[in-house]
Amino acid sequence: MVETISPVVHGGRGKWIGALGLHVVGATLTAGVFGATLGAVGGLLGAPFGRAGLTLVAAVASVYALGAVSRFDVTVPQLRRQVPDWWRTFFSPPVTSFLYGAGLGIGFLTFMATGGLVAVAVAATASGSPWLGLILVAAFGFARGLSAVVASGVRTEDDGRRLVERLAGRSDRVRRVANGTALAAVAALALAAVPDSVPAGWGDLASGALAVVFAWAAISKLAGRRRWRRTLAAHRLPALGERLAAWSVPLFEAAIPLLALLGFRTASSAWGLLLLVVFSAEVVRVRIAVGPAVPCGCFGGRSAMDAGTMLARNAGFAVVGVAGFVGAQDVALVRWPGAPGPGEILPMVLASGGVLVAGFAAWQAAVWLGRRA
Repeated sequence: MVETISPVVHGGRGKWIGALGLHVVGATLTAGVFGATLGAVGGLLGAPFGRAGLTLVAAVASVYALGAVSRFDVTVPQLRRQVPDWWRTFFSPPVTSFLYGAGLGIGFLTFMATGGLVAVAVAATASGSPWLGLILVAAFGFARGLSAVVASGVRTEDDGRRLVERLAGRSDRVRRVANGTALAAVAALALAAVPDSVPAGWGDLASGALAVVFAWAAISKLAGRRRWRRTLAAHRLPALGERLAAWSVPLFEAAIPLLALLGFRTASSAWGLLLLVVFSAEVVRVRIAVGPAVPCGCFGGRSAMDAGTMLARNAGFAVVGVAGFVGAQDVALVRWPGAPGPGEILPMVLASGGVLVAGFAAWQAAVWLGRRA
């Protein structure tokens, strides 16, 4: 993609500078929106988490710093996709530059070699502030969009091909050391701020972390329906049980982040603990029926895992769930309505009647449109 944002494609350095600017704006804009969303979601989950949140940021940054400078393999959540190639044939070069930047702004939707964005995303969520989340993640988008400046010397198509070959063949040692150093600095700053922060938040942080885990699990199943179906088939369930599990499992998992976002954090953790017990029992059943390698579709994975490893992972999640159940504070954002007062009965009847009429009209319209088709 880098050779697309180059002077040879845009007809000269002047137009290229404009395209580069659009590219940076697109990446910064989408990254900022993503960061603001993370901050808002964190606020709903109980952030800022005080010392707990800063400790989590330091731990995540330290793990990815270790992975960057050593052979320790740390998974980076990502889709491992490039931005669509057809954009540059369908749209004009300036529009394509903006769209390519916008596609790169939310880094998890494309390929990422390091986990720097993971630490930034955790910090944005733990802040509980949409504005702070916007600033943190927008900075990542700005830097990622500006990386296209390496194509400034591309004057011909051969220059573009040589640039790609040079970048692909370059040793990643310097990049890994630079990323590891930056992540280590983030971890050090977070730890340095721990003594001055509010000594609270462990229960809410645990509830929020469990909600994020199960949200990831539910989304991966709903987005990868075929892969999830193949995983279920490998579990050798009865036909009816397999059909029920195909939809019920991701919906039950999605209930955990939904309860947490609505403020029912202890109920969210309790529901998560119940699902972990059920999932662990299924692991044991499959271990007995199939063997030690259990097909795992928990987070969109494609390979089997050792049954002992899966049970240990579930036990770790259960510890987090217990911490959320014991220490989280419920701040329900939804209140169940009480009995209507004398002056509220007529508006309630009119509103209910309006909903019924609208529903009947929508149903009749759907029937009519179906007949017309």
